[in-house]
This record gives sequence, C-alpha cells and structure tokens, in this order.
Amino acid sequence: MLSNHNPYASEPAFPVLAHSLLPQTHTSLTSEYNAEQPTAWDLRPDIDRGFHSPSTSVFRYGTIIGFSHLRSRDPSNNLTDECTAELPRALATSHLSQASTPLPRVYIIHPANYDGFSPQKLLESLLSTRNPPLSRNEAISRLDAVQLLPVFDFTAAVQAINEVSRALDRYYEEQRRQTPHDAVPAEPCPVLLIIAGLDSLTEGVVRASNTVRGAAVLTTVLHSLTQLVRLHRSCLSVMLVNTAGVGTVAPASPAQPAQRARADSDRPPTHEDGLYSVFRATDAPLFPSLLMRLMDQGIDSHLLISTMKGTRVIEVIKDRVGDSVGKWSVWTPHK
Repeated sequence: MLSNHNPYASEPAFPVLAHSLLPQTHTSLTSEYNAEQPTAWDLRPDIDRGFHSPSTSVFRYGTIIGFSHLRSRDPSNNLTDECTAELPRALATSHLSQASTPLPRVYIIHPANYDGFSPQKLLESLLSTRNPPLSRNEAISRLDAVQLLPVFDFTAAVQAINEVSRALDRYYEEQRRQTPHDAVPAEPCPVLLIIAGLDSLTEGVVRASNTVRGAAVLTTVLHSLTQLVRLHRSCLSVMLVNTAGVGTVAPASPAQPAQRARADSDRPPTHEDGLYSVFRATDAPLFPSLLMRLMDQGIDSHLLISTMKGTRVIEVIKDRVGDSVGKWSVWTPHK
C-alpha cells in the first residue's frame, strides 16, 4: 500500500540551537572558558583572601610586596601617603583576625610622624573585619600581636630591621628545639613585616650626603630584606609602603589642555622602566629617579594605587614570582 505522506509538502522545521550541534566536550570547555575569562583580571578575590590565598595569589609568603601611589596632574586626584597604607593595613588586620597566638605576628617599622599604622587605625580596621567579625575586646587582644617600631631616620630603620631579623631567628630556632626529633615539625607561625616610608627615609640620606650614598645604603637594606624573606619563605612576607609617590607630575597648560592631551596620546610609549600602568595619563616613566628604580628592583610584586574620576583603583604592575601583572580592582576600604 502506498503511503499518504507527501515528501514534498512544505512544513516548518523545529528550531535547533546552534550550540546543540557542537560536541558536548567542546561545549563544556567553552562554558568553562567563558565562566573564567571575565574574572581573570579581577584582583578583588586576592584582596579579600589576603595571605590566606593559594600560592598563585599576588599576596604570598616568601616575597617582598611594594605599595605605591601614582602622582596625578590633577591635584584633586592626588593621593596622600596615608591612602597608600589603607590596603596594607587591611591585609595586616585580616592576617591578625585569623589566629590568637601571643607571638607578635606583625612588625611595623614606620617614621615616627607617620600615623598610617597608628594603634587607633589598626583597631578600627580590625573592628571592620567581617570574616570573622570581632568584638572590641577581641580586636584589642589581637593588637597584642602587633609590634610598632617608630624610627626617626634611615639608620634607625636599619637597626629596627635587624632587631626584627634577630627576633625571628630566635623564635624559629626555639620552635625547632622544642620539636621532638621523631615528631612532624609544626607549621611555623606566619609573620608580616611592614616597612613604611623607606623611600622617604632614603631621601633624607641623599639630602644629608648625596645620591650615591643614598643608593648604596638602600641597596644594602633591600638585599638584607631579600635574604630574610627567602630564609623564612614559608612564613614571612615583607610589605614596603612607599610614601613619596611614583610617576612624574607634568602640569598641563591651562590655555591648551586638549592640545597637550593629544600630544601625550600621539607620543609613542617608551616604558624605559619596563613597567606600565593602564591608568596613568602620560607615557612618563613611573620611576624617573635612581632611588625609585632601586626600590622597585628590590620588590617582587608591586601594587600601584591611583584615582580615576574619584574612584580608588589598585593595579598590579609587577609580579616576577607569579602571573598577576595586569590584575586590578576598585578599592573601597571598610568604614
């Protein structure tokens, strides 16, 4: 019997989504790529986890991390040296909020007239932590783990660094002696060493002597810090908070700002310092002076703080022990 079905009848076909025609493995890989790609540049997860991040994070033990603020042509966008301390302070208090050991786990060396790490601001930062939230009494008890070392000049800063180095050697040696030979060694207590204003203190040496002398003493200190952090690579991180700012401020002509802006954009970038920030307005080097370049050479990972249209931005401009260069995030400190 012949079929009544007409193969030439015109009937609408059911719609088919294009992705359903692809192999399943290809579809899943594409979905994973699209899920990861939008956040590859995002520094915020690293900031939120702090030093509790995986080894791929920009915040890791065994490294020297630098924090600098970018100078701006617009005076209203210029950051103060206290703003540069906000992120290191938040990282330090996050570090403190996770344990209650009596060992001073945060050493802070700073100029005596610098209040970026004052006890009051550290307490406020501890009280603003959310994971876990701390009561006022708990926050005050955590401050017992902080040792503040105010200094008046570069020589005093060197002495303070040596004091911290000896204290760490004594503590870890005592910990090794107390561990039985047949026992698994305990995890060493993690320690943060924050040094604020080392760049400004070095400039004091230059004013009192000369640039060559300043470069020599700065190189020696940075070499000592590198040796210290490599010796205790599993439990120590050094954070250098630069207070002088980086970049060259070239004031724009008030009569022809548009022409100057076009000239800046048309000029080919040189990047003589080898580092680049996507948020700076000109191609002027970030580190125009010898001391700035020496400071950067002693840093493993360098974070730059700048202001764009009133918004604070944190950007990784250097990471020679990882692949975080180019990561950035808007930064709003907890109040």
